[in-house]
Amino acid sequence: MITKKDTLGDIMTNYPEAAPVLAQAGLHCIGCHVSVYETLEEGCQAHGLNPKEIDQLVIEVNKKIKEFESAPKVAFSQNAVTKLLERVKGKKYVRIVNNLMGEFDFVGANTKTAEEFITTVEGSKSKKKISVDVLMDKRTEKGLRGVIIDYDPKEKDFTAKRV
Repeated sequence: MITKKDTLGDIMTNYPEAAPVLAQAGLHCIGCHVSVYETLEEGCQAHGLNPKEIDQLVIEVNKKIKEFESAPKVAFSQNAVTKLLERVKGKKYVRIVNNLMGEFDFVGANTKTAEEFITTVEGSKSKKKISVDVLMDKRTEKGLRGVIIDYDPKEKDFTAKRV
């Protein structure tokens, strides 16, 4: 959980789900280069929040963090598992990558980085159990909490729905 003494940069790195709460409180500068070094309290004071409002904001941000922590982990439909296996044929893993537009995609990989962990997702095809090992980092996993990944054959693309 965060305190008012944490830097905005650390909060955004470790708890990206806090961004909407901070923006709603008037801290639209969370992406500003100064925010990397500025504490939450300093940023709030610069935007005219009083000590009581700052304490309330810390409570609201921690509530949002707790909400995300308790959300279910990302899930994949059977169609998605099947298509992932097709997409990464010949590779050991599927890596979830976050593109510059805030969207996610899947690429094949044979190695994992130190920051990544493996999640095995299962499905079935013709009554046979199938699985694929998915690589993601902590930030990506948090961003996908409560999301179900499916594959839409009409769109010929993966879809994501937050539950």
